[in-house]
Amino acid sequence: MTTPGGSDLPLLERLAGLPAVSLAELVTLLEGVPDLSKEPLLAGLIGVDPLLGMVLEHLKERPDGTCYAALLEALTGIWNAAVRGAVVARLRASGLPADDLLLRLQALSPTLGFQSEKREWARQWMSDPTAQDGQLVQQCLVRLLLAIRGLAEARARFLTDSGSGGPA
Repeated sequence: MTTPGGSDLPLLERLAGLPAVSLAELVTLLEGVPDLSKEPLLAGLIGVDPLLGMVLEHLKERPDGTCYAALLEALTGIWNAAVRGAVVARLRASGLPADDLLLRLQALSPTLGFQSEKREWARQWMSDPTAQDGQLVQQCLVRLLLAIRGLAEARARFLTDSGSGGPA
C-alpha cells in the first residue's frame, strides 16, 4: 500500500497498514490534550461516565500494546457478547435450564463460555447476563474509540508530514 491508511482496501486492512501506535503513545497523546471534551470521539464520555478513565488506566498497564491490537480486542469483545446474547436467547427459548447454560456455552465455543480462572465473573454474569455483557460492550466501545483515535494520529502524521492529501 503506497498511502498508509488510504485506498479501497477494507478498513481493517487499511488500519493494519498504518505505522504501529503504542498504547503508551496514545496515553501520552491524550494526557497532552488540554480539554478532552473537544475530542470528537470522546466528547460524549467526558464528565459523564468514569468508564473512560477506567479504560485509560487499563491501557496504561499495557504500554507495549498497540492501538491496532486494542481495536481488534474491542471488536472481539463486542462480537463475543453479541453472539453469546444470541445463543443464550436461543438456548433459553429451547427450555435449557439456567444451571446448564454455562456448560452449554463452553461446549459450543470456548470464547462464549467462561474460563475457570474467571469463575467470579461467570457467577456475576449468570445473575444478570444483560447487565454484565452490556458493561463489557461499553468498555469495548470506549477501547475501540481510543484505539481509533490513536490510529487516526498515525494517519494524520502521514498526511501532514508527507504533505499528501491522499484518500482517507
